[in-house]
Amino acid sequence: MGRTPLVKLEKLSEFYRLNIYGKVEAVNPTGSHKDRESREVIAEAVNKGFSGVGCASTGNAAISVSAYAYMAGLGCDIYVSKTISPEKMALIEMFKPRIHVVDGGYHEAIDVSNREIEEKRLYNANPGSCEAKLRGNAGIGREIARELFPTYVVCPTNNGTHFAGVWMGLVEVGKRPVMVAATAKNTEIADSISGFHQLEGKAFQNALKESKGIVVDVSDSEIVQALRMLYKDGIVAEPSAAASVAAIQHLNCDRDDVLCCTITGSGMKFPKLIGKIL
Repeated sequence: MGRTPLVKLEKLSEFYRLNIYGKVEAVNPTGSHKDRESREVIAEAVNKGFSGVGCASTGNAAISVSAYAYMAGLGCDIYVSKTISPEKMALIEMFKPRIHVVDGGYHEAIDVSNREIEEKRLYNANPGSCEAKLRGNAGIGREIARELFPTYVVCPTNNGTHFAGVWMGLVEVGKRPVMVAATAKNTEIADSISGFHQLEGKAFQNALKESKGIVVDVSDSEIVQALRMLYKDGIVAEPSAAASVAAIQHLNCDRDDVLCCTITGSGMKFPKLIGKIL
């Protein structure tokens, strides 16, 4: 895990007449950048003597943290909305966590989980409550900065943990590109970033301000177009991961600009969803 490929997206670069690279986090063990976070989360939970971890999730975080908890022999409580897709639920169930299905959406799952995690004295792996998650994403920023001098770094964004963590890593290596938060506030296909919840709060806002960053809201039709373009460059991404590519058309870039899009998750985990989209 880590040291993921940073590749020139030749087809995209040709189409937009820009220098576009993809940081392909989809190759991590459970297929998303969440593995970066989970490694830090589980290590800290073990070091602090917790017997288990807990978090709310729309899918990828639950899959990842339950897998890493299983490997470490820790208990794991996962809180999901009752609207979670059967594909994602099946992947979470593989690693035998205790799954709590919550009425309502993601915010309700966060509220219930924060309360019960404290009552059960579990390690809280929720965004906004877990510095380890930011440290995990900082590794992505450091790797980008050591290979590239980007003008823009574009990240799929919901809670802001990935965005803020990547910025932390870039700054550590002395790079300060414009950060672009690719959001999908109203989406039917990219539920991992649906809503733009900004639960990371201060860290996200600081990263946005310090980088002179911008927020771009992309549509489902733009995400579908981005997915198809990524496939032409040999990358099978999930819809939320393609939001970073979908945001490119909203940027006012010069020909010499260098863009790096984080491709946060694999579409191979969700064959029914990807098949339906295409």
